Amino acid sequence: MSNLKKEILSLLDRAQFISGQNIADTLGVSRTSVWKSIKSLKEEGYSIESVTNKGYHLKSPPAYVNPTALSMRISQSSLFDRVVYFKTTPSTQKEAFIMLSESDDSFVVFAEEQTKGRGRFDRHWDSPGRTGVYLSLVLRPNIPVSEIIRFNLFVSLAIAKSIDEAFGVESGIKWPNDIYIQGRKVCGFLTEVVSESGVINAIICGIGINVFKDDTLRKIPTAISIEETAGGTEHMDMDLFMKVFMDNIEVYYNRFLNEPFSRIRDDWIEKSIVFGRQLRITEPGGMFFGRALDITDDGFLEVLDEDGNIRKVVSADIEL
Repeated sequence: MSNLKKEILSLLDRAQFISGQNIADTLGVSRTSVWKSIKSLKEEGYSIESVTNKGYHLKSPPAYVNPTALSMRISQSSLFDRVVYFKTTPSTQKEAFIMLSESDDSFVVFAEEQTKGRGRFDRHWDSPGRTGVYLSLVLRPNIPVSEIIRFNLFVSLAIAKSIDEAFGVESGIKWPNDIYIQGRKVCGFLTEVVSESGVINAIICGIGINVFKDDTLRKIPTAISIEETAGGTEHMDMDLFMKVFMDNIEVYYNRFLNEPFSRIRDDWIEKSIVFGRQLRITEPGGMFFGRALDITDDGFLEVLDEDGNIRKVVSADIEL
């Protein structure tokens, strides 16, 4: 992405105008370069007002995740080194695995559209163009494989809080990898690892969030978009959301590395939607019904089954 476009985008203000000459002087470039970059940003979907003798004013961002803004956000991150942006790809998760051998850094793979997006248990994840957030986070924690369950708890809280903060909705966490709004799924994430001798070399966390209404989503009765619950697109600022999202991912990932689950346990339980209700739980060994009682510091769900036995659920598919 153009560094000049990122720098200009960071200077544009929604509250007041800034002159082209001021931008040029601040960045040490020509007025022509400023004009060309502004034109390019408009073509990317930014609504930028130009007024003679006043300058430029950012009216609104695009109604989708913009590559320039995302690149700017990642360049400010202390966690990620780079972002790779696709207009369309079969799967960000697949792309991330391919890139693992190219470097040992931490990075983000983002796509406007996925043609073969997938979730847990190899389920298809519908990813229509510019209607959601589809990305994979590649992290290098160098921790035991057993810690990955705890990782999911921290990440789920980061995602849920980001959706709530940016869009003013109330989401809930369905253990272990789903975010719900109003009883329907708005987000799922898939966590995979590359490990050696029981130590994780890389975490590849693929995240899909349904943001805008789409005909594909309408056909799935268990799915919902944020737009449907936020009262329309008027206040759905995707630049703001990606800032909040990346900030929360960074905060909760660092907490995951440095704190036990007990430090966020109360917050997680408050956001959880699995307690106090009958659950259908499918494990590799079979299916049973039960009620979730508690969650352990290791991230295991404690469930009371129909026979009165308390069972620890480590990996399972849960239906509410």
